[in-house]
Amino acid sequence: MLAFGTPEKQILIKPIFAQWIKSVHGKTSYGFDVLLSSMNGPSFNAGRSIWLSSWLNVVNENSNSLFLKIGPGDFLVQHAIALGLHTTILILVKGALDTRSSKLIPDKKDFGYSFPCDGPGQGGT
Repeated sequence: MLAFGTPEKQILIKPIFAQWIKSVHGKTSYGFDVLLSSMNGPSFNAGRSIWLSSWLNVVNENSNSLFLKIGPGDFLVQHAIALGLHTTILILVKGALDTRSSKLIPDKKDFGYSFPCDGPGQGGT
């Protein structure tokens, strides 16, 4: 994240968990020695004969845009998208619960759904 427009004060948050996940699937450039990125592991040896034979070559070449290295910018973008999705779903669910009647729940008024701070006229205290 950039502080006050000065790059020297920038805090780079590395997406270590996402890099580990990519290493599990065969990306060797992150330095993790686990599952398909481990040259000595049984999954690496079995994977060369059972799965697609050129999978590790495709994952590790730099010209393929699906398997580029993940950096701090990707970390921030993924969190921004997740925040937007969660906020949208929260607004939609809250709107569905707070309306008087809807096509999804036409008899909602009979359930007695209310908040304790609504006041005595609306089922609260």
